[in-house]
Amino acid sequence: MDPVTHTLVGASLAATRLGERTRFAAPALVIGANLPDIDVLSYFRGSDFALGFRRGWTHGVLALVVLPALLAIAFLVWERLRRDRGGTRRPVATGWLIGLCYLATLTHPFLDWLNVYGLRWWMPFSDTWYYGDSIFIMDPWLWLVLGVGWLVGRRATRRLVTISAVVAALLLYLVASRAPGYLPVILPVVLLLLVALLWRPESAGISPQKAAFSGLLAASLFIASMLLLHQATENRLLQQLDQLAGKPIESLMVGAIPANPADWDVVIEQGGRLRHGRFSWLGDRSLHFSDFDQPAASSSDLWLEIVASGQEEGFLSWVRFPWTQINPGDAGRRVNIMDARYARVRTRGFGGAVITLPAKAVDSAGPSH
Repeated sequence: MDPVTHTLVGASLAATRLGERTRFAAPALVIGANLPDIDVLSYFRGSDFALGFRRGWTHGVLALVVLPALLAIAFLVWERLRRDRGGTRRPVATGWLIGLCYLATLTHPFLDWLNVYGLRWWMPFSDTWYYGDSIFIMDPWLWLVLGVGWLVGRRATRRLVTISAVVAALLLYLVASRAPGYLPVILPVVLLLLVALLWRPESAGISPQKAAFSGLLAASLFIASMLLLHQATENRLLQQLDQLAGKPIESLMVGAIPANPADWDVVIEQGGRLRHGRFSWLGDRSLHFSDFDQPAASSSDLWLEIVASGQEEGFLSWVRFPWTQINPGDAGRRVNIMDARYARVRTRGFGGAVITLPAKAVDSAGPSH
């Protein structure tokens, strides 16, 4: 999930009574909820390295044992250093602090697993990717319920208003630049969050703790509902696909679409080919294919040459539904590789990569894939 969602989860946990259990509870919950994303530092070694490294070492089972312990130790060391300087402070409940560090950190990989990007639960013991395919990576409904729960009852200080305005502006810019079609959904969400910040619900008997707990409960129910809906959609599609082709399905992705729980993005690998379509529970409840229809690269002889080339290793370890097109220029030696999760036209942006192979390898695969 995006950093906003992770931060809202940590902040909402801190706004409940958990945030009162010990000193450092609030920062431990917020930092812990984002801690596995320390792997973002891998981008300093290049985007391809980061693609192969992220959602692995710092999100896997070993990291989920080590990272929360290191976070708790860091707070305890900081407390010891401060205590040596004198002064009376609220004591640290070590057991609670350690438990909260683990709780917050464990929320992170679960949320990341929910989307089509996936993560590697068993790193470093296994490099296998796992996908929940049930929640879009930036879900406005999670922003809404978690944001309202955290903001209700808080004093609208200048600092909080400024931070909220900056985050809202960044979200709107991100959506406008990458998916402007979703602005009609995002704008009302931002306005509702502003109302939650300015509303004073004391007369209704709603405390900030109750509001934060309600937001977490609503988010949990939404996630559970999407997991169940995803499973129901997948089961229905498997029945339809068996009737349509009769060929075995090698792989199937039923992915969430942003801001629209009723519609699902579908990628199918069947009979050595990749196809894309959309399914909607509000329509005729049937799969409607798009024009995308390409040979699955992973089942071709060319794929062995691509893997053996040693190029774009990060991308190749991450790609889920690879398909290829050979550039007719440069003596036919440049191969474009795309992931049908994200790219159904040739691209060099996210979801695509370009490598150069010996002409013999390309010629043996034909003019295009």
